[in-house]
Amino acid sequence: MQTGHCMKRIIVALAIAAFAVPSFAQNEEGGPVSATIQNNPTGFTAAYVIEPSSGRVLFEQNAHKPLPTASMAKMMTLLIAMDEIQSGNLHYDTPITISARASKMGGSQIYLRAGSVWPVKNLLIATMVHSANDAAEAIAEKIGGSAESFADMMNAKAQDLGLKDSRFYDPHGLPSQDPSRNNVMSAHDLAVLGQALMKHPFMRSLAVIPEMEFRNGTLARIYNPNRLLRFYEGATGIKTGFSGPAGFCVTASAKRNGMELVAVVMGAKTSRGPDSSFEIAGRLMNQAFVNYKMVTPVKQGTVVAQASVNDGRAKSVPVMAATDVKALVKRGEEKGVRVAFSGGAVTAPVKRGQRIGTIVVQRGNETLAKIPAVAAQDVAKEPWWKSFLPF
Repeated sequence: MQTGHCMKRIIVALAIAAFAVPSFAQNEEGGPVSATIQNNPTGFTAAYVIEPSSGRVLFEQNAHKPLPTASMAKMMTLLIAMDEIQSGNLHYDTPITISARASKMGGSQIYLRAGSVWPVKNLLIATMVHSANDAAEAIAEKIGGSAESFADMMNAKAQDLGLKDSRFYDPHGLPSQDPSRNNVMSAHDLAVLGQALMKHPFMRSLAVIPEMEFRNGTLARIYNPNRLLRFYEGATGIKTGFSGPAGFCVTASAKRNGMELVAVVMGAKTSRGPDSSFEIAGRLMNQAFVNYKMVTPVKQGTVVAQASVNDGRAKSVPVMAATDVKALVKRGEEKGVRVAFSGGAVTAPVKRGQRIGTIVVQRGNETLAKIPAVAAQDVAKEPWWKSFLPF
């Protein structure tokens, strides 16, 4: 009998342990390994992975197909709000009175009461972290006068960013009764938008928060729906989305070993498990992290060449890198990277730090990076009378 009881306890313990394991099993890179992305992966409608500093696309499928965005459209709402703050038209402590329309948005919300007054900063936090539709609507009404006018601003900003596969009708991404008026963007456009939003330090700081205290009568805490923040090593953001027309979507970002990626997955079928947008994005980023790395072939201040100087007291000047030179390469191909100086002769006087050409990083015929080349020291102009002397 004791043996039987022991076996039961063992079985129960194993069952509990199985359910306690997160759905993201970890490989050596620290990410989900539910399955391997094949040449023609399925389980989603569109996907796109890019390394922003080089602009190199590491994966794409249906990358320019306009699709419903769901809440990922809020990235544009937040970007415009940050533009308004930078221009001085809006401030973090600017009060916003909540309209009846904003209070009735539904979906993910912070239960704003009509007539209540909130500072812009709190509504930005609620929109970014909790994906609150009522907060996004309130911000849009404050900036644009109405959600409809704000949508015009969203479309204008999309043009400024070069987003050719995007069209906005509202600031939040809730599904419209008229399917033709759902916000649409492509995976490519979402990646560009996500990169632009993450250039704002405040937005970047919010994008990594999985949950936080948020006092509002009905709520004590708000939660970020981005599950990658809880399970994926190096996750830095950015925004999730779900609706019937859109399916499960994520614009994700993660950073490891000095390399940050942005990955977009649209139209996944489930919210959890190997076919979820989160695990698909994780596998795509894992593949990129495994196969590529950032290298620094030249550091800031390193002398890489000598440039000829005309009419100077010295005939040449050392050329150095103005910044670190970073390049994205396939793992195992680092030794094929070479650095060259591109520039002609310079005329004295030359000042230290003066740009005198370009440092180009190449591998074979492929240009990986370009940065300014600057003079490493001063070179004074030769006195005019020197040209008349034979020595």
